[in-house]
Amino acid sequence: MARNEEEQEREFLADLEARTGRSLAQWMALIGEQGFSDKNETIDWLRGLGLPFARASWLERIHSNGGRPIYAPPPGEAPPAPVREAKPPPRPARPKRAPSEREVAELEKLLASAKGYRPLYNLLETEVRAAIAEVAVVAKSGYVSLAAPREFAAITLHPTEVRLGLDLGDRPYDGSVQKSRMRGPPPTISHMIVLTDARQVNADLINLIKAANARVNG
Repeated sequence: MARNEEEQEREFLADLEARTGRSLAQWMALIGEQGFSDKNETIDWLRGLGLPFARASWLERIHSNGGRPIYAPPPGEAPPAPVREAKPPPRPARPKRAPSEREVAELEKLLASAKGYRPLYNLLETEVRAAIAEVAVVAKSGYVSLAAPREFAAITLHPTEVRLGLDLGDRPYDGSVQKSRMRGPPPTISHMIVLTDARQVNADLINLIKAANARVNG
């Protein structure tokens, strides 16, 4: 587990400035200026600046570690080379079709219905695109379809919540997913998660989305 987190930290730090516009040192100084005494206050504040929960949590952990990366090597010692499993050659990239004017207009109509929850949808879409590079986001009648290339998830937008539907087959319903109650998506979208807070868009949620995609398109 530590090795996995070490690699995640290196990847996080490698593109931190490119993704956020600030270096690690700048983030540490900015957090220190706030004078927070509780880690949740720090994370909530960073989330308010638009950072996903996972990145906000990494920054808080590093700040609590005196501004030093958790898995940084001692001074003068080079970091160990990452150990990666051999992977099969990547599949050829599928050419992406540009959305039509009608699809763009339909998507905008759906997003307008989300009202104050539009930023939550935008965060969800951004994280899905980062996790599944080949995903196609297409507006359909009453919902947003996620396909790669077959549809594995759907999103409906409401003034009080965002509903994420997933094709998870016979996976048992539990505290994280419930039976789908979404209008628009087909019956194959079997499970549903109601989103009302950006902190729900976390690693566990992305893993469920990946599981649905693997089931349908794996």
